[in-house]
Amino acid sequence: MNDHTALIESVLRSNARTHVLLAVADGYNSTQELLDRDLASESAVYNALTELQEHGLIVPSRSSHRWSLTGAGQIVADHIEHQHQTESVLVTDLDYWQTHDVTVIPPRFRLRLSALTGGEVVRATETRPAQTVRAIEQRLLNADTASALLPIYNERLAEAASDIEFRRVVCDADVFQEVADENGRPELNATDGIRITDVSLAVSITDNSLLLSLPTLNSDYDSQTELIVDTDEARQWGKQLIDHYWASANSPEQYTSVRS
Repeated sequence: MNDHTALIESVLRSNARTHVLLAVADGYNSTQELLDRDLASESAVYNALTELQEHGLIVPSRSSHRWSLTGAGQIVADHIEHQHQTESVLVTDLDYWQTHDVTVIPPRFRLRLSALTGGEVVRATETRPAQTVRAIEQRLLNADTASALLPIYNERLAEAASDIEFRRVVCDADVFQEVADENGRPELNATDGIRITDVSLAVSITDNSLLLSLPTLNSDYDSQTELIVDTDEARQWGKQLIDHYWASANSPEQYTSVRS
């Protein structure tokens, strides 16, 4: 490796360097522990340690038998681990990510798709056409609180969510108008929790789940598939995404004023 080679690229070009760096990051910091983990051949592990040290990513202890990451090494290890997590999100259901438009997700949130690790794509099928709606409905029925981005209005799901305390709802103008036309639905009683703006993706955050629906590559709303992730990290990602939309959206009063 020469001094001008990008650090991350130089590590990723070698499986041995990658495995050794990540193992040290995980606390396997003695040479013998690294050899015992069967990360690569003995010579490859020794070569990786030498190369990582030369590149300033790890440093030996005084005895030279234990290793620790430098600041640069920790950053490179974090980046590689993040990349692996993002890849795991993609390969869990590659077809979903190949057929849906992720550009509707703001760039800084796309860079954090690793937060969706552990998710499952639920699909409607010919034999179970209501499978997706039922999965969403069940989580709404079990929720006490929620926040949401709503590009469309679904009466069945609205009914399932009728007892939920909504903290924040950001909806498309057409959704707001449709709900308003229902004349007095609970969603409009507490307008402090409602904002209106252009919305192209559906996101719901319940007490336990993130529910995400992306449009197809043709920009059509897809009611047949839903990505569901039941982790705190995914819920936090979704909450921050809703907050992002909320910050630039109009209140109902502002929206009504602009239209009049």
